[in-house]
Amino acid sequence: MVKIAELTGHTSRVLYMAQSPDGCTVASATGDETLRFWNVFGTPELAKPAPKANPEPFAHFNRIR
Repeated sequence: MVKIAELTGHTSRVLYMAQSPDGCTVASATGDETLRFWNVFGTPELAKPAPKANPEPFAHFNRIR
């Protein structure tokens, strides 16, 4: 594990942290009743579909006679 960023801005201790489903934003909640959102990991890259490694044999035929 490597420290990526130091989040400063709360005046009380952090009680809870959660990461967004896309993995880019972190939310933190503290004892002073504040909620902050941190853009730590940047914007997500668009997922590219993986190329099909081995096409199925006879995939180009509609049916075999």
